[in-house]
Amino acid sequence: MLRASSNSTTDPAVRARRGTATHPSARSQSSALPLPLDHRALRTRRHDDAEPTPPATEVSIRHLAEVVATAVVAGFRNQPTGLSLGDEPSIPLSVESLLDGRVLDDWTLAEVASQLRLPTSGPFVVVVAEASSMGSEALPGIESKLRSLDAYSAWRLLPDLHVGIVHVHSEPHLDKVLALVSRLAAARVGVSALYDDLHDTPQALHFAKVMLHSRSKSTSPVALFDGSILSAAATSAPAVMVKSARAILNGFAGLPDEEQDRLFETFRVWQDHDASANSAAKTLFCHPNTVRQRLRRIEKHSHRSLSRPRDVAELCLALEVHRMLIRPTAAS
Repeated sequence: MLRASSNSTTDPAVRARRGTATHPSARSQSSALPLPLDHRALRTRRHDDAEPTPPATEVSIRHLAEVVATAVVAGFRNQPTGLSLGDEPSIPLSVESLLDGRVLDDWTLAEVASQLRLPTSGPFVVVVAEASSMGSEALPGIESKLRSLDAYSAWRLLPDLHVGIVHVHSEPHLDKVLALVSRLAAARVGVSALYDDLHDTPQALHFAKVMLHSRSKSTSPVALFDGSILSAAATSAPAVMVKSARAILNGFAGLPDEEQDRLFETFRVWQDHDASANSAAKTLFCHPNTVRQRLRRIEKHSHRSLSRPRDVAELCLALEVHRMLIRPTAAS
C-alpha cells in the first residue's frame, strides 16, 4: 500500500508547520480582517503558495482606505448637536465660522447649519448683547427660552459680547423674540435687520454692532437696525462715511452739544413729517415758526439749501452718520 509522502499538503504535520487552515470558514474569517500596513504584511511565501498580483494588492489597500474614511465621516456626522454653549467645542467654532464669513460654498453652509440645527434659509437676525463682566453670558439661558417661542438659535460667547444667530418666522415673531431679549438684558443689545441668506451673517453682525453702540432715546435696551437704504449707506463704510459727514457738519462744530442735538432732532422730525413745519411742531411741542427758524439755522451752518433735493439728501445721510457713528464714539 502506498503512503502519502511527507511533503504532501494533506499531511497534518506539514499543515501545522505551514500554519495553514484547511477549513473554508476559517479562511474566510481570516480574510475578513485587514492586516495592518506594516512590515509584517510583507511575508515571504513558499514556492507552492499563490503570489498576489499587483492589482489585488491595490484593491486591498483601496478597500482599507475606504473603510477608514467611512469610519471618520461617520464619527463626524454622529457628533451630538444642539448642545448648550460650551458643551461641545465644535458648536461655538461653527457659529464663529458663520460670523467671520469663513463658510463660502453652499455644501459647507448646509453642513454648518445642520450642526447648529438652523435652517439654511431665513429670515434670521443677529443679536449682540453687551456682557456685564468678561466671559459672562449677557442673556442667561437665552437659547432654551427662545426655543420655547419656537425660535431656534446658535450663540457664541466672546470676552465682552454675547452673540447669537436667531431664526424667526415673521415680523410678529421677531417682536416676541425682541420682547424676550429685552426682559433678559441687563445692558445694551443691538439687533440686525432681517436677512434671508446665512452667507450675509457677517454683514448682519456689523449692523448689530453698530446698533449696540448707537444712541437711542427708547427706554428699551434693545436697538433694532431698520434695514433702510439710508442706514445701510451710513454704516456700510464707516471710515469713509464719518469723514464725509464731518465735512458737511463742520459748520455746527462751534455750537454746544445741546444746541446741535436740538437742531438735528428738529431736522429729523421735519423730514419724517414730509417736510411739514406744522406737523413737526406738534411732535416737538413748539410753534411752527420755531421749527422754521431752526431750519434756517441748519441751512446757515451747513451751507446747504433745504429747497434743493440733493442738499436735503446729503444732510439726511450726514445726520444719520452722526447719529449712528459720530455721536456714540464721542460719548464713549
